[in-house]
Formats: sequence, C-alpha cells, structure tokens
Amino acid sequence: MVSEGRRNEFTRGCGEMRNRILPRDGGWGMRRAMVAVLASWAVACLAATTAAAAPNVLFIIADDASCHFRDAYGCRWVRTPHVDRLAARGIVFDNAYVPTSKCAPCRAAILTGRNPWQLEEAANHWPTFPPQYKAFTEVLAERGVSCGAAGKVWGPGVALTSAGKPRSWGLAVGGGKGAKKDASPAEQFRRFLADRPADSPFFYWFGSTNPHRAYPRDAGLAAGKKPDDIDRVPACWPDNDIVRRDMLDYATEIEAFDAEVGSLLETLESAGLADDTLVIVTSDHGMPFPRLKGHTFDLAHRVPLVACWPKGIVRPGRREAALTSAIDFAPTILELHGLDGPACGMAAITGASLTDLLRGVPDRERPFVIVGRERNDVRCRPGTESGLGYPARAIRRGDLFYVHNFAPDRWPCGNPELGLADTDDGPTKQLIDASGQDDRFWQLCFGKRPADELYDLASDVDCVRNIAADRPQTVATLREQLFTELKSQSDPRMIGKGDVFDAYPSPQPVNRR
Repeated sequence: MVSEGRRNEFTRGCGEMRNRILPRDGGWGMRRAMVAVLASWAVACLAATTAAAAPNVLFIIADDASCHFRDAYGCRWVRTPHVDRLAARGIVFDNAYVPTSKCAPCRAAILTGRNPWQLEEAANHWPTFPPQYKAFTEVLAERGVSCGAAGKVWGPGVALTSAGKPRSWGLAVGGGKGAKKDASPAEQFRRFLADRPADSPFFYWFGSTNPHRAYPRDAGLAAGKKPDDIDRVPACWPDNDIVRRDMLDYATEIEAFDAEVGSLLETLESAGLADDTLVIVTSDHGMPFPRLKGHTFDLAHRVPLVACWPKGIVRPGRREAALTSAIDFAPTILELHGLDGPACGMAAITGASLTDLLRGVPDRERPFVIVGRERNDVRCRPGTESGLGYPARAIRRGDLFYVHNFAPDRWPCGNPELGLADTDDGPTKQLIDASGQDDRFWQLCFGKRPADELYDLASDVDCVRNIAADRPQTVATLREQLFTELKSQSDPRMIGKGDVFDAYPSPQPVNRR
C-alpha cells in the first residue's frame, strides 16, 4: 500500500509539473501535446511510488510435488516442518491449480500469466520459447526491482531473445557475486541479498529439483519409513508393497524440498527481511507417477500453494477455498509493484491477481478453473517430426471435473511399442505396465480415453469413475462453458487450427528423452 505521505508527495509533484509544462497563456496545441507527457510521467511516478512500498517476494517452486505436506495438507507420512510453519503464519490454498501438468509449459504460463495454449509452441514440452512473450520477471527487472534466481526457472527447451541470445528472464542466476555454482540454495540466496541495493525491493526465484525422478530405490525404507505409514494409495494404482515403497521414496524427496525451504527462510530471517517479504511455496504440477504428471485429471493439476507475508496477509493461519491458477502469480506480483504488465510490453494477461485473497476480502468471483495439455514428451506418437501430442482441455466447476480429449484415438501416454514414454519411469509404472493391457490398472493409467470424461470429485478425487454417459446434459453444459472460455482466449483448438501444436518442431536431440 502507498502511504498517505507518499501520495501527497506524488500529488504535489504532479501539480508542480503541470504548472511548469502547461503555462496558462500557452496555445491549446502545445497544452494538448504536454498532456500526453504529463500522463506518461504520472503513470511512471505512481508506479515508482507503489513499488517503493511493495514487498519483497521469495518464490519457491517444487518440481513435481503434489499436496503431500504434513500439517498444511494433512499428509501424515511426510515430515515438512518448514512449509507447515509457513502455513500456520500465512494462507493455505486448498484449490490451487496449474494450467498444465508438465514443467516447461506450466512454467511458461507462470512467467507470462497466460495459459499454455495462448503461447504458441511454448504450449509443448521441450519447445522453443517464442521471444515475443515477455515475462513478468523481465518487467520487474526493467523497473529497478532486484531480481535473482537459483535452480530451475524454465525448461527443458530453448529460450532465446529476439537477438538470438540466451534468455535470462531478467533474473541474475546463481546467487550474488562470488557464489559458486555448486553452492547451497541458502548460500546463493545469502549472496544475492548481500549484493542487492538496500533501497530496492527484491524478487527471488528458487526452483528446486525435488521431488523429480529418479529416486534412490528404497530411500524411504532407509529413512525409517514403513509402507503401512501411508494412509491411502490413489485408486488408479494397485495397493501393494511396491507402490507404497515408491511413494515413500517420493516422500523423502518432499522432505528434501522442505529442508531447502527451511534453509531459505532461515537466510531471510537472518537478514531481517521476513516481515517485509511475501513467501510463496508451490509446485509446477503433480507427482511423477502414472495418471498424474503430464495428464489431465484433478490430482495432476491440483498443487500445494502456501503464502506467508507477516505485514501483508490479513488473518494469517487461514485456509482459502477459492479456485486459483498458476497464471495468477504474474498479475499478483505486478499489482503489488504497481505495474501494468501489458503497458510494460507483456502480452495480455489471462490470470487474475490474488491480492484480494491476501487481504481476506475477495472482490471477484472464481467459479471455475481451466487446464489442458498439448504435446508433452517428444516422439511418443509417430505422425510429425517431433511426434504427435495428446490434446485435451478440462474445466473444474464446483465438485465436477470435465475433460474433453480432442484425439481419443491416440494413446494418452504415448504408443505402447515406444515405451509409454509420456509417463515418467519408476517402480509403479513398471509394475502396472508388466500387468498387461487386460489389467484394470493398465487401462486406467495407459489406456485410450473417450472424448468426454466427467468426474465427481466429492466422491472420486482420483478420477477413476467416468460418469459422462450418465449425465449427458451436464457434459453438454460444461463443454459449452469450457469452449466459450477457450474461444475468448483464442485457443487454436477452437478455430480449427489445433494441428499447429503438433507441427512445431522440438529442439530436443533425437537421442535424448
């Protein structure tokens, strides 16, 4: 918020500038020309005034984490004291979604505030990022915010500027001066804080590589965990010792992520900046298991989101049920800095700011959230140079989750003879694949899907019972709402140009996956 003193200073400055450039005896032509100058100066001045009061932002993003955090999300088979402490002092979002469940297109959406299907080839995994789509981090850096990063920001893929140079996203990567490339996340963050101008707010992005596969086999057992610790195995997988041990290995990676969060928070607190910093902890999509990462079901897209800002969040310690999307981060952070993304060169932003939820006074309706996918892993289905994708869009409204698959004749996990390569490898995948195509779990995880799917999340959070045939009118209503919204976003799938996503080449080398 801008203080009254700062507002008065701004008002006096506007008056003085008006008197200097708009003399009372000046001609109307000159006065009209000067009005434009004054307007531009006023916008810049107000943005600078707001930015001076903006919080610092520490943005922490996991790689492939679902909502498995002990107290924040009620998962008893993990230990996450640092995220849980943030949750107790901030807000836990119970219905936070990412617009797609693969890292490169999801992170592209976060950076731009636009859905993947609005970003041309960046809708795909392993793409070339179109240089014309400016990131909110680049806007912050241009406006004098100290911006830095460590770990994974965007990728995999190739991102170049219009001049053909590697794109930094406006983020000084690798910590501050003298930080070693192999320095810990805390050390890189400490260096960044030490080197930044003291009078400038900062934005810092930490991209963890946890809990991305591959995992050390039976790391969970080695850490003292037991298969019986797990209270529930999702209904799309067999409930046996192999799957539970795989889940325990994943749990150790979640705990490693939590430890990274703790080290960053300790660094922030040691610098005396915790009260003035908005800390956001989230993930780019769900866990790397069959039918989740890369796919179009609720648990693939619903992610953890915890926000803590001692000086800015009203009624800390609460939970927020509103439907939110990762495309909301860009407009939120820009608004906190008094910046208009499109006025600063960004393409029109689709997301909506979350500042009203931080204040505890919602001022807009959030009745639904939209998700989808295009081509994920490369060369999983023959048909084009980089392979065909599996195009789908979905809408969650209330407890209903409706999916429309545009090419139901394709294999959603890639062709079986090519290794079902659109699903990450691991013990759970290997077990289900070995069961064969006649097995129920094989069909749930890897089998072809109908054009329309409808799930009632109140009784079927794992999305294993398709009720579309039983509720045709509901399907028609949700499909119409979904398509209407996609048309307003100029989704190529809505205007008969969806094949463009399959035609985009991928820079991924042929001998890599």
